[in-house]
Amino acid sequence: MLSTWAARVAFVTSVTLTTTRCSAIRARDLIGEHGPPASVDVAPAARALGVGDVVQLDATVRAADGAAVTGRPRVAWHSTNPRVASVSAEGLVTALGAGVDTIVASSGALQTAAVLLVIRDDEHTDAVITVNTGATHPVSRYVYGLNDLSVAWGDAKVPNATLNRVGGNRLSAYNWENNYSNAGNDYRYQNDRFMSASAAPGEAIRTRAEATFARGAALLVTVPTLGHVAGDALGEPLDTADATRAARLAAHFKVSRSAKGAPLSLTPDTTDAFVYQDEFVHWLEHTSAAARANPRTPVWYALDNEPDIWHTTHREVTGSLLTYDAFVDSTVAYARAIKREAPNALVFGPVVATYTGLVTLGRYPTPEPRYPVWQLRPFDAVYLDGLKRAEGRYGTRLLDVFDVHWYPQNGTDAGAISNDFASQDVAMIRARLQAPRSLWDPDFDEGSWVSSTTGGPIRLLPRLRALIAQHYPGTKLAITEYYFGRGGDISGGIAQADALGIFGREGVFAAALWPQAGLGAYGDSARRAYAYAFGAFDMFLNYDGAGGRFGDTGVDARTSDAASYSAYASLDDAGRVVLVLLNKTSTPREARVLVTHRAALRSGRAYAMLDGSPTPVRQPDPDVGPDNTVRYVLPPMSVNTLVLAP
Repeated sequence: MLSTWAARVAFVTSVTLTTTRCSAIRARDLIGEHGPPASVDVAPAARALGVGDVVQLDATVRAADGAAVTGRPRVAWHSTNPRVASVSAEGLVTALGAGVDTIVASSGALQTAAVLLVIRDDEHTDAVITVNTGATHPVSRYVYGLNDLSVAWGDAKVPNATLNRVGGNRLSAYNWENNYSNAGNDYRYQNDRFMSASAAPGEAIRTRAEATFARGAALLVTVPTLGHVAGDALGEPLDTADATRAARLAAHFKVSRSAKGAPLSLTPDTTDAFVYQDEFVHWLEHTSAAARANPRTPVWYALDNEPDIWHTTHREVTGSLLTYDAFVDSTVAYARAIKREAPNALVFGPVVATYTGLVTLGRYPTPEPRYPVWQLRPFDAVYLDGLKRAEGRYGTRLLDVFDVHWYPQNGTDAGAISNDFASQDVAMIRARLQAPRSLWDPDFDEGSWVSSTTGGPIRLLPRLRALIAQHYPGTKLAITEYYFGRGGDISGGIAQADALGIFGREGVFAAALWPQAGLGAYGDSARRAYAYAFGAFDMFLNYDGAGGRFGDTGVDARTSDAASYSAYASLDDAGRVVLVLLNKTSTPREARVLVTHRAALRSGRAYAMLDGSPTPVRQPDPDVGPDNTVRYVLPPMSVNTLVLAP
């Protein structure tokens, strides 16, 4: 948890300096060699044609991580409505008559489809969006999370988020016995009472927990594993010299241990030299027992924060780079201590800050000696393998959620998209609007040092899902810090809404925005600085101002142009089709939404977040046709929620 924007800039700068040296590590080093064919991808996935038009469809057979399978596996094509269109053996489509046709591409047992809308000469459409409610997937309610949700973000209207993460650099040396903490390199490496003025055990966490439960949200609490926690609250700068470290730790810190090895107390001994993290969990489990009776307000535990950059962020405690094996052993020790006190709670780790952290635990260009990069033993694979072995050894799962942070590194010569003070010209805005595609799109190269490292498209979430499937199946996935910049502009709101839709569609279990706007760019007003980023949450969780929300059952949705539009679809509890549609262009665009649904859709409502209005605004009702074809004009630079009812 960072106290100022300036502190956050320092943090991001340290991340960038840590990560930009990673360009020699290739994509396959993250998860090993690509696996067998897992899916077929067709482009374009949706398209509008006039009678007589011809379009070439391209099919790509992909592995589970989204990478193209080499050797060009054979693909067969066929049209399901040959009166509307024909398709050749090479995927060349000719539009024959007005209507809708589905062109299926098959490779062995794998298949997918492109949907073509053939229109008459007197018709027009800019975007084709296809929705198939027969192809469903769960959407985790916890992807709509926020860091420090329970603390007011200035005068900003905080959204109805579903997860509160209490984390950040402050938590690495948080002393729960008296609420002392250390700022690390965010502010002079000082010990102080920033988290709470109270000396009551765990008060900084208790107040946040109560506020979280009152909102009906889940709580993710960081458990320190750094090894030392603040021992005083002097509020004075600490030096970081290696030569004085032992004396500094003895004078200003207490030793933090995973387990006490003795009876645990709700009133810890503050006079000894140790702080015990199992006692912290024991205290929190007893303190929050009543709230945890609600299945929607669970308490979970994260194993510290960004260990791959401790040697920078907490140099006052450690200047050493971690080894893979030592970190895995530490993870096992702390996770076992947590599970003994909270056997049903989920444990998150490794909570790394950077892509370099994923691959080398921040050790690049000198990887862990036992696992050199040329032997394809990256840190993340070693970590998951180690936790899987630990489950076999101890008879219980110790890691439930693989947790990473993601701060996009693309931008322009003026700076990264997350820098609110950078020039917001057309190129910067475009870079921000396209950045969420790096989370999934196998055809999008953002042009940053990260995509240079991965050898092209990053496709982060498919890559991580494949990593988990290969090394520790059943582990969930979380992104507990991220930010796309300019949360007070419509471009930041669109990028935020895109990320929320992607997290739900791509199987992320939990996600939490870290709001880090440059308040100075908005007249020091948090209300202005976060208006559109927080407004994006409303488009999923409160689009009508009365609690209307995107459904927990996601359905397949595709667009004709991923660069210009995004589409996310769901079924809500009332059986309605709820869509979130993004127009990333500066002009109004007429969209034709083709909904495959077992029931006829008879009516619709529309709400939009527009440039100049971060609060959802009711729009003219969409035109719902008898064949479940919906016409709707997407306003320029907008996030739109459509609710279609049978």
